[in-house]
Formats: sequence, structure tokens, C-alpha cells
Amino acid sequence: MRKTIAFAAMLALAACDNPGSDADNVSVSATGEVTDNSDVLEGEEPGFEAVAPGTYQVTRAGGEVDYIEIHPGMTFSRVASDGTSTGGSIFMKDGKTCFLVEGEDQENCFTDGARKPDGTMQTTSANGNVSTVRPVEGNLEDHVGAAR
Repeated sequence: MRKTIAFAAMLALAACDNPGSDADNVSVSATGEVTDNSDVLEGEEPGFEAVAPGTYQVTRAGGEVDYIEIHPGMTFSRVASDGTSTGGSIFMKDGKTCFLVEGEDQENCFTDGARKPDGTMQTTSANGNVSTVRPVEGNLEDHVGAAR
């Protein structure tokens, strides 16, 4: 249950490795600017696909604060409030953002709310716990001490 709550806070993100050409991951704006979208998650609902990759502070329902860094390629590294480190992959499943910790068999999936103008969003675990995810400056190592 604790891992589920922590992952919900991770906001985290969904990894969709869609086979295809690089052209599938490029978009062109109205001004003609070409953008590479290969690091953007795709899914049926708003969530990590709107904010990944980056570093995030996750405040869980009980007030614990974890930090997660979403890497290009939709993998993640996480430091929990107790200093425990984990990592794995992120993907979308049934409209939810799912995290699969390396070495575990069961993913933890979350329903993500819309991203607010300040970049925060709420995410709800399968057991109903709500966490708030907030983008932060720097990388995970910059926040490791803050997670303890």
C-alpha cells in the first residue's frame, strides 16, 4: 500500500514505446517550428504526458514527500521520504499512468487529474489516496536530502 501511495505521488508518467518511424514523433506548429515529441507520453487522459520528463515533488495523502525524476524513454528514478531509492518504467494502461518498479511483477496505476497552470496535478491511487505532484528545479540528486 505504501508503494502504491508513493507511486501515485510520483505523478509520474506513462511510457509508450510505439514502433514506427521518427516522423511519428515529430510535429510542426503553425509557425513551421518542428518539435520532437518522442519523450511525450501518450494516453487517453491528462497526466504525466503533459509534464514529463523532469523532476517532481510528490506529496502523498499522509503528508510524506517523495521525489521522482522522469527520464527520456519513460523510465523513472524515485527517492521516498524515508530515503529508499527505486526506479523502473512508466506506461499508460486503461487511461491510467502506471509505474512498474524494476524487479517487481505488479505495476501501480494512478488516475491523473489535469495539470494546473502552476504545473501541479493531483493523482489518485487504486485505493483512493490522492497525491499532489509538483515540478521542481534540478534533478533528483538535488532533492535527495529533502526527501529525508
